[in-house]
Amino acid sequence: MRQMGNSMSRIQLMTRSFFAVVFALLAWGCSEGRSSAPQLSAISGQHPATWMESHPAEYLKQRDQCRTCHGSTTDPAAAGGISKVSCFTCHPNGLGHPTGWAVPSQHGRLGAQLAPNTADPLAMAGFARCTQCHGQNYTGAIAPSCLTCHTKAPHPNKPWLPETGPTTLPSHTRTDVANAPVCAKCHLNGANSTRAPRTPAPAGTVPGCFNNTLCHS
Repeated sequence: MRQMGNSMSRIQLMTRSFFAVVFALLAWGCSEGRSSAPQLSAISGQHPATWMESHPAEYLKQRDQCRTCHGSTTDPAAAGGISKVSCFTCHPNGLGHPTGWAVPSQHGRLGAQLAPNTADPLAMAGFARCTQCHGQNYTGAIAPSCLTCHTKAPHPNKPWLPETGPTTLPSHTRTDVANAPVCAKCHLNGANSTRAPRTPAPAGTVPGCFNNTLCHS
């Protein structure tokens, strides 16, 4: 009986070792097979905890790197790969916007101008979210340049000032103030604007709509 028990223990140990090696090889295949591919944990086979926020930038570095583990990023029928996790699980419409996104009231008032949604990395809300695909300066990356349609800035051409009329109009006054850090890229201390704060805010002040860091005091 003791000999049988020892044999069973050896079999279990060998089985566990076998699956550990196989799993490690799969993880290596996803992370080491391509020099630019992101590292995966050999224990869990998972991406880093911050992957949801950082994966658009990683995808941009080399667009084919995801295919080894996740299959096609353009064809749902060929998605999944060796990980059996399809990109279409989170991107049901593919790596793009939902139908009707080109309508100004949709991608403007109901998209870029909303408060950034940090709780949902996939939510298309806030100007900063646009940079993940359209580039840090909105001049194009994975997706085309915003300046293809917005010819002078990544927002409607001036006057961008209507305060009356339908709330669907993309007036800058209807942009959530949490987007101020993005506005500061172009408008810090009133730059590229017809207005500037009379008394500039102290250096290092967090950009805001009404604290002398952009256009208004």
